[in-house]
Amino acid sequence: MRRGKRYQTQHKMFVSYVIVPVLILLMISGLFSFVYYRISHESVLTFENAIAQNVDDELKNIMDNLLRSSAQYAMTPWVMRLKYMQKTPELMEKNIKASDISDYAGMLSLTEINDSMIESIYIYYSLGDFGISSYGKSGWKKYVDINKIESQEEAFLSGAMLTENNQKQIVHDVSLVKNGRRIGGFFLIQTIPMGNIYSGEVNILFFVPYENIYTYIRNFADEGTRYLYLTDGTRIIYGGDLPDQPFAVGENIEELKREEKNYSYDKRLGNYVAEYTKVGMEIGVLQILDNDFLYRDFTLFAEWIVAGCLILFGLIILVAYRMTQYSYQPLKHIMDMLLEEEHDESVNEYQIIEKALEELDSQRKRLEETVFEQNPMIEQYILHALLISNRLQANEVKYVNTIRQYSSYRVLVLKDSYEFRQYIREIDSCLAIYPQIHAAFLEESNYYIWVLSYCEESLIEEIVEVLFQTFSESGYEDAALGMSKAHEDILHLLSAYNQAVRALEYSFFYPEKKIISMEEAHIEERDRNCGTFVLSEVWMEELKRAADELDVQKFVEHYQAILQYNFQNLGLNKEAYFLGIRSLNDRIARLFEAIDQGSMIEQMELLNPENYRSIRSYLQTFRMKIGMIMQRCAEKENPVYHARNEIIRGYVEEHLTDANLSLNETAKLMHYTPAYFGKYFKEQFGCTFQKYVASRRIECAKKYLLKGNMSMQEIALKCGFTNDVTFRRTFKMYVGATPSQFEKEHTM
Repeated sequence: MRRGKRYQTQHKMFVSYVIVPVLILLMISGLFSFVYYRISHESVLTFENAIAQNVDDELKNIMDNLLRSSAQYAMTPWVMRLKYMQKTPELMEKNIKASDISDYAGMLSLTEINDSMIESIYIYYSLGDFGISSYGKSGWKKYVDINKIESQEEAFLSGAMLTENNQKQIVHDVSLVKNGRRIGGFFLIQTIPMGNIYSGEVNILFFVPYENIYTYIRNFADEGTRYLYLTDGTRIIYGGDLPDQPFAVGENIEELKREEKNYSYDKRLGNYVAEYTKVGMEIGVLQILDNDFLYRDFTLFAEWIVAGCLILFGLIILVAYRMTQYSYQPLKHIMDMLLEEEHDESVNEYQIIEKALEELDSQRKRLEETVFEQNPMIEQYILHALLISNRLQANEVKYVNTIRQYSSYRVLVLKDSYEFRQYIREIDSCLAIYPQIHAAFLEESNYYIWVLSYCEESLIEEIVEVLFQTFSESGYEDAALGMSKAHEDILHLLSAYNQAVRALEYSFFYPEKKIISMEEAHIEERDRNCGTFVLSEVWMEELKRAADELDVQKFVEHYQAILQYNFQNLGLNKEAYFLGIRSLNDRIARLFEAIDQGSMIEQMELLNPENYRSIRSYLQTFRMKIGMIMQRCAEKENPVYHARNEIIRGYVEEHLTDANLSLNETAKLMHYTPAYFGKYFKEQFGCTFQKYVASRRIECAKKYLLKGNMSMQEIALKCGFTNDVTFRRTFKMYVGATPSQFEKEHTM
């Protein structure tokens, strides 16, 4: 009983030394956390209000620029010409030509914002009932039919709205077809009265896609904005393509309006919301704040507070323990004397101490045998140590050999990516139905890893079948897992993990398989194969014939046959196979360059197989790219612009080595504004001016590299690059290999 009282007294002293400092620590940390929470919350909201105001200002800037641009048309010579020709509308209709719109549109200096926003311009003269667009002279109904315009406003579709003196008006929920794709947006109608007895008027119509405005103003919102919508003041008109959006197009937002232009908390959404509308223009933005971003600073602060409290708590325990030992020393001496009086004279103090030590050693041994089974985190630690360094401590090895000595092991690996994370729950669900299999999970080196401990080989085969069926039923067609061979010794798990990773890398070649194991045929043979990619001239002739016929299906079939032959018959390793595909793509680029120079630009950005998850996804993108190139080849160049385009090509080739060659200088040569010339060049050549110049310089560099008698610095300067660093980076981006690699591959 006295022994119990002694330990009870010592325990109370220890608790008294701990509890008061811990309470003070909790109070101080709680107070600091509350103050910092309020400060960080208000600072983030203030910052986000400034960002939201910036978004609103940019939207106002866009709409004001659109109005100013439409007003500029009233000052053009073409509109002034209409004022003097109204007396004889028939004569005016005969004399106004389709080329007038391009002539005076080129004279206007639209802002850079408007140039990227406006997709279509139509000018309608009410008295003569005719109009002009980029398609030429046409009536309103013909313009609607050409662009396949759809709208809920019947007065707008019929043209009755255009006969009214609208001054300025926006027509929402309008869509038209542009480049084979239907685009939603709004029409801005600006009326320019003629101001005479004939009461005729000119209507300037700008079509602005919602997508263009949304993309532009989204750049001014920071990462704190979770959702961004375009509104007409009362409802949603566009919301981008983010998943799980709280609002749909057409949904009413009247209840979200506030008098102040700041974020306010909405209980129904559970988020902070800000809504701004351009007064008088019926267009605005609705922003929803990301709650995780709002509390991010406080979360980081809380983590540091918790870490600091744990450290201080440890120090408190240590100090309390030392103080207890020091304070209890006098009491311990008294207790020892009382205990000595209770024992028989034949039992001395040394025997008592020896017996106590034996009991303590027995307890320590029992603790060593049960600590691993009592704490499941110990096994996670062992697996982590095995996969990182393959080293264990002596007591861990003893545990492995005694507790797991009759088990076999497999390593299951899934590559870490945003798309594959959805598979983790499915895998864990499959493993959970097998209680006879012990599965330990950890994440390391960009991979998710499961270590399976089992006794029967048939269980692993059954798990594989269950995973196949689960992924098929769930629609996860692109799931790929690496499975190692069986290993009897847990100390060899590191090599099993490496084998599973290698198997996972070959999922590119097996699109029909969802789980790739090391038993898959010829994977190890392919690793050792040093063969080269075969590309015969007969195959290239077949590809050229299909390209001349502009037959996409035939071209892709020949392309697939080449890839299949090299994969199945030659058994190339991954590096040799990818290198051969890039070489084949380079020859296809030169093939299409002979047919249409404009297609070369897009081909140079074509495909790198290592950037794709499987051969199936790679071939799908290849088919789409080839289809776009052949479609461009099928379109004949407009004879009206042929001579002009030849002048541009000649000027670029003549000044290709000039590092100062730019869009502005070329635009001056053609007497165009830079904005108009950039848009004209992209329509005629299929790419931007900068990409075209870069591609021609890369082709020039290839010729110098094949000669093999010049340094990289000399080649860079001769091809118009300012230095060899820029040259190497541009060459790698367009060709897929460095200049040195290209020179080595083509001069062997």
